[in-house]
Amino acid sequence: MAEIHFKAFLSCSLAKEDKEVIEFFEKMVKSFNIESKIYNYQETGRIPDKVKENIIKSDCLIAIATRRKKIESSDYWACPDWIQHELALGNAYNKPIAIFIEDGVKIEGLIAMEERREKFTRKNLIGNIDKITTFLFNLRKHLESVYQTGILQAPVLLRHYIHTKEEMLSKEFTVARTEILMESLIDELEATHHYIDLEETTPGLSIKSKKFEFICKEMPSGTTVEPVVVLNTDYKFFWKILFSPPLKKGEKVKYAFKEVVPNYRPYTCEEMLERIKQGTYEYKEPICEACEWTITYPTYELQSEFEFPENYEIQKYYPYVVIGAVKLKAENEIKRIKEGNMFTAEKMFDKWVLKLKVPKPLQDHTYYTYYVPPKKS
Repeated sequence: MAEIHFKAFLSCSLAKEDKEVIEFFEKMVKSFNIESKIYNYQETGRIPDKVKENIIKSDCLIAIATRRKKIESSDYWACPDWIQHELALGNAYNKPIAIFIEDGVKIEGLIAMEERREKFTRKNLIGNIDKITTFLFNLRKHLESVYQTGILQAPVLLRHYIHTKEEMLSKEFTVARTEILMESLIDELEATHHYIDLEETTPGLSIKSKKFEFICKEMPSGTTVEPVVVLNTDYKFFWKILFSPPLKKGEKVKYAFKEVVPNYRPYTCEEMLERIKQGTYEYKEPICEACEWTITYPTYELQSEFEFPENYEIQKYYPYVVIGAVKLKAENEIKRIKEGNMFTAEKMFDKWVLKLKVPKPLQDHTYYTYYVPPKKS
């Protein structure tokens, strides 16, 4: 989608000793194209009215609750008084709220909800980057979903095709190569995004990219197309493609990218069943996911291939499609794929390949190919 710039009311300490911490968070927030504003108490007018006005104008409220004073007869610290007040105002005006809390700080009342906060350690801000960026990534996704729901927005781009080939190299790694031809449907298209999530909670798993390559094969004359990696952690890989100058309506860009990532999939049936037993697996049933692609823009063709290692004997392979975030089974689309022979499982000598080729895949649908891994030999 076109790059959307959101505005955040930044509720924080103004003390000199906290300046370095606040500037760190300002830079982190800005990297997600969220413009943060710290209210200037030197503005004319009554302070409470001005605070309220700035919160109302913002898309969200981000609080950085640093230590201010020790709470008597406890091991906790209080943050600046106005942060609690501004949080209450943000909540009253139904603003999305995100709170970064320094170790030892206690936040009272309804704002204590776990899903709204993330802890940090002042002396180890760099070591906290993964969880801070993940938290901001989720805030950004939430703001985009609110934006899309609240504004009936026409599609900003068309994808003529998505062609992706992924290969399981070994128990340790997979490599994916993807080519996309897209066309801008609006003037001033600044960027488009890609991301993958690891939804499983089995300890030790990761999708952190070990190698990432990007090439632009076709672009309008005079246009620069470059990738920017925003987030690369064990659980999320989020990057965007910037167009400079922004694309005009009808302009096309063809690009390709290659990712080498750890193989997070269970390699054997026994390993998969153990993850299910532990309650950390993404699925409750014994299946593995080869392909997953969510169609967020109008698309003419989705083509996905997944290749397994030599002598890796898969079984029970099939396609599947769900609708939206609630993942409702898309019965008619699954039927169309099966009746149109859009999914195949082929074995050439000693290698299995799953192929999915869907003309005009449906928006807000996620397309999967599943399989069951082999038992230990």
